[in-house]
Formats: sequence, C-alpha cells, structure tokens
Amino acid sequence: MKIEGGYLIGRIKLLSGRVLNRLLQEQGLTEFNGEQGKILYSLWKKDGLSISQLADNTGLAMNSLSNMLKYMEKQGLLQRKACARDKRKKLIFLSEKGRSLEDKTIAINKEMSEIFYKGFRADEIEACEQALYRIAANFTEVDT
Repeated sequence: MKIEGGYLIGRIKLLSGRVLNRLLQEQGLTEFNGEQGKILYSLWKKDGLSISQLADNTGLAMNSLSNMLKYMEKQGLLQRKACARDKRKKLIFLSEKGRSLEDKTIAINKEMSEIFYKGFRADEIEACEQALYRIAANFTEVDT
C-alpha cells in the first residue's frame, strides 16, 4: 500500500486555498484573502491573542504573520493593544470592521464544508474529523 497522507494534505491545502479565494471574490469579500482569513477565524473564536498564539493557531510563520498583521491593521480589520499584565507584550484584537466580516463568511464556510465532504456519509465525516485531529495532535506533539 502506497502511503500518501502528507502529499494529499498538502494538495488539499493548496486546492482549498484557491477555491476559498475564488469564493471570497465571488461574494465580494475583498477585505481579506484566505491566508488572512485564518487570522480572522482565530480571532473570531477568541479575541485578544498574542502573535505567538496566532502563529500556533494559523500555522503561519512569524515573519509572514507579522507582515499580514501590519497590513490588516492598516485595513482597519484589527488592532494591537498592550497586554494588561505585561505592557511589553501586544495582543491582537478585532476591530468592529473585522468583527462584522464574520457573518459574511458563514455561507462561504458552509460551501467549503460541502465541497470538502461531498459524497461523504455522516459517519465518514465523523471518522475523517477524528483522524485529522489525531494527525494534528501527532504533529503538535513533535513540534513542541
């Protein structure tokens, strides 16, 4: 049996990124691209994250993330604030504009899930999700 999980995950990442960017453009969401969407998604789940937390959540390299954050801040999507406990540390918060985009992405997220799991039964989706969580945990274990 030929094992190609890593290759397939990489291919899925590439193709899903292309499809996501196309869907964003089709819906007129030009405020951010798919990579920046990872940042927004993390902040929609939990606002006020450090840059290192965002790097962990998004899988983006620190230098890429820093550049994206600067751009997104200029676009008015987020803002940096000093941490209450450590003034040297900056936390990233959504702006009102950044927060307002979440509702606009619901239909796109739904469509991406439908594409991802097209032809899958509910039990297959559950098994796939469990396997992906295990794979992510395996890589997290050796990355720390």
